[in-house]
Amino acid sequence: MRHFRLQAFGAVAGAVAVTVLAAACSSSPSTSTGTGTGNGPGNGSGAVTAGWQGLNPGTGAPKSGGTLAMIGVSDVEFMDYDTAYYTTDSLFDRMTLRSLYNWPAVAGPANLQPAPDLATALPTVSNGGTTVSVTIRDGVMWNSTPPRAVTAEDVVRGITRACNPSPTAFGGMADFESTIKGLTEFCTGWPKAAATSAAAQKTYLDTHNVSGITTSGNTITFQLTQPAAWLTGAMTMGPFFATPIEAENALPGTPGIYNHMLADGPYQMDSYTPKKSISLSRNPVWKASTDPIRKAYVDKVTIDETGSQTTIYQEIGTGTPSLGMTWDSRPPPSNTSKLLGLIKSNSGLVNLGATYSSNPYLVFNTVSPNNNGALKQAAVRQALSYALDRSQILKTLGGTTINPPLTHVLPTGIDGSQGTPADYNPYPYTPDKAKSMLSTAGFTSTSPLTIKLLYRSDSQGSTKAALNVASQLNALGSAKVTLVATNQSDFYGKYLYVTSTPSPAQQGTWDAAIAGWGPDWYGNSAVSFFNPLFTPGGFPAAGGSNFGYFSDPTVNNLVKQALAQPTEAQADTFWAKADQAVMAAAAFYPITQELALAEHAPYVHNAVYMTQYQQFDPTNVWLSTPGSS
Repeated sequence: MRHFRLQAFGAVAGAVAVTVLAAACSSSPSTSTGTGTGNGPGNGSGAVTAGWQGLNPGTGAPKSGGTLAMIGVSDVEFMDYDTAYYTTDSLFDRMTLRSLYNWPAVAGPANLQPAPDLATALPTVSNGGTTVSVTIRDGVMWNSTPPRAVTAEDVVRGITRACNPSPTAFGGMADFESTIKGLTEFCTGWPKAAATSAAAQKTYLDTHNVSGITTSGNTITFQLTQPAAWLTGAMTMGPFFATPIEAENALPGTPGIYNHMLADGPYQMDSYTPKKSISLSRNPVWKASTDPIRKAYVDKVTIDETGSQTTIYQEIGTGTPSLGMTWDSRPPPSNTSKLLGLIKSNSGLVNLGATYSSNPYLVFNTVSPNNNGALKQAAVRQALSYALDRSQILKTLGGTTINPPLTHVLPTGIDGSQGTPADYNPYPYTPDKAKSMLSTAGFTSTSPLTIKLLYRSDSQGSTKAALNVASQLNALGSAKVTLVATNQSDFYGKYLYVTSTPSPAQQGTWDAAIAGWGPDWYGNSAVSFFNPLFTPGGFPAAGGSNFGYFSDPTVNNLVKQALAQPTEAQADTFWAKADQAVMAAAAFYPITQELALAEHAPYVHNAVYMTQYQQFDPTNVWLSTPGSS
């Protein structure tokens, strides 16, 4: 869902976010992230546990009708069909579009198992795991004029269009691009003109195919370069959403697309004012009988994108009809104590759930020309890591109850994390060592290392983390931090995920950034951390999310070996080694494997927390009269 793709800090995700092509081979991630597990608010000792507390089922049978009002602080990254890699984009897609596989709105571990959406069943696998076939269901319609059926070709169009060379492209191609035969060749074959010309894009799409993707009737067949036990999880992401042929008429993410968007999900977009509002109403051609994922009880959804974290969480518990659920705004750290108290009191309005994410983390820009390219040196990045006291940052984010510390790449619950020693912490807080290493690199109090730190000023958490990191590094004397502020929606689109050359990273617009990442799927999803974040295939120009342009031959080799393993268990050994290799090279400084607090209004019922969005699922809630619940 990446991107997050995470709402609190805006991970591109991740998606984020277990599935194997044969379901019997998959493993479910543990719901534990260090604060307990379960579906209830406590464990008998007064402790708060991570799970699914916010269901608020209400009384009587669910009822249809009403308008769900949502308020947030920023917009989607791209308003489009197949490019969603930011959590909020994925939440919008949940309401309006259909993908091959999606996430069921059930409270419990099954929530993390991809289920058929457009597809009729899990994939059929043959030829030793290198041939994968998916059949899409009949009766799913586009709300075109006249309405027409969604086809297998529409799904293929989503995959091929996703790697377009314009600034609006899917950020997670590195997850699966090299796994589908011919997809890399297709994605690298776009003509230069297609970056700025819709006509050139359309011509290329209409005249070129991916050799490893074929269709026959409603069935799509993928030929793989090697078995990929995780591919069904990848098929929940943006490129595997059906995309209508009308999408070829304009450049992705432009008014030519979003002013004429079609829908095949339960809701259609009535209006969209970028960075201000979105209005949705029921899609008249959607049929509940064709949709196993969404009940779509409410008739309309309105989204106000001009709120603030503080006012949103002052209002949401009051029962006002103008705010039933949040849009992209997670609770500010100052609300943590109150919300944890509501969980302990069994209010049914607040959920504390796992995210399986690394959010936030500090990413280092290894291609920055600033300081004579000092951040290219692992020793300088290591010095900055020794200079940081993780516990101080966690206090600013609301404490360790909702922010268990993370000292390496893979959070608990992602396969491969179990291979890292429990006490592994390669950079314990050692400021004297940091000063010594910086001095060796030529940086002293009279000639400090200058660091431009990018953060989101409209996120209380991002702001507090950035201020704390700056304070700690400035305290060294041999480092001087300048804060670079931006907003949630511009953070990735204008500063980090930029395909143009030179990018802001290459120009030295920023040296370090407070970013975040969640898996694109769950459990068997280590590839969705390493390929996008820590290999050259994840460079932004290649459609990935390696924002700091980190590259290390040891890491690259370990990732390659992990992907070549015939079983998940064998791959996990190499993922664990890759994890420690990334840390040895100090590609980034991890901070927490956060838990997500989410709150909804008292009249919102069946509010199932979705790890993929760090939010309740708007497509399955029903409403009672405000004030009556």
